[in-house]
Amino acid sequence: MEKIVEIAGIPIDNVTYNDVLELVDRLVHSDQQAQFVTVNPEMLLRASCDQAFSTVLRHATLRTPDGVGVLWAAHYLKKPKPLSSFFSRLQWLSSLFSIFLDPNRIQEPLRERVTGTDLMKRIVEGSQTHPWTLFLLGATDGVGEQAMRNLSLAYPQAKFVGSFSGSPKPDDEDEIIRRIHLAQPTILFVAYGSPAQEYWIRRNLTRLPSVRVAIGVGGAFDFHAGQILRAPYWMQKAGLEWAWRLCREPRRIGRIWNAAIAFPRLVYWEKHVSHR
Repeated sequence: MEKIVEIAGIPIDNVTYNDVLELVDRLVHSDQQAQFVTVNPEMLLRASCDQAFSTVLRHATLRTPDGVGVLWAAHYLKKPKPLSSFFSRLQWLSSLFSIFLDPNRIQEPLRERVTGTDLMKRIVEGSQTHPWTLFLLGATDGVGEQAMRNLSLAYPQAKFVGSFSGSPKPDDEDEIIRRIHLAQPTILFVAYGSPAQEYWIRRNLTRLPSVRVAIGVGGAFDFHAGQILRAPYWMQKAGLEWAWRLCREPRRIGRIWNAAIAFPRLVYWEKHVSHR
């Protein structure tokens, strides 16, 4: 079984939630620092034309497949190349339809979708029985605090040590670093959205000696704070979470276009054009 699958020049780790939690525990008990990135199609699309962002992703300690599109891309890229352009396009279209018709088929070679929202919840749950202390950085004012309150109700023994909205601007970094120093967390969740959160962690992780794991989690605080409703589970499993978000937030149409149209075209180009 492959441990890493490369998509658009970015290595994606073939891990499950349990694998990530085991790694978190090892890191917390070590003297190492790690940056985790939950990679979605939009991030891979950006990395394909942004060398600085590509470098950040490639140098992260762990890159999990966040998004059914990432699972699909890994599955599609491993298929044998047809001999003609007609059958190449047919293979591409049929593999895209398999996302909806038989989503279990695309869980190979990547075994599981590991999202920022669900990974955060599982780490919070794990902190009840492990010496993991948690700090929430980012989102808008009050959202991190509400997310922390809601998660504390669900997991009463979770070890939160603080939250702060701040901003990803370099001018605010010293104040943020000061607050995190006082709290001494071992795990830092950063919710500034991509790519700001990945750049922030890359710049500042070494300035936070207590932090062993820093993870960019995008809109996870909004979900856990109850600001945004998650798609029903069956829609998540069927790869239709994007449709749910689009119906509730039509302004996301540009991002949906990138994930549903531009990204599959990039993957097709990578398989049939870039390696000729």
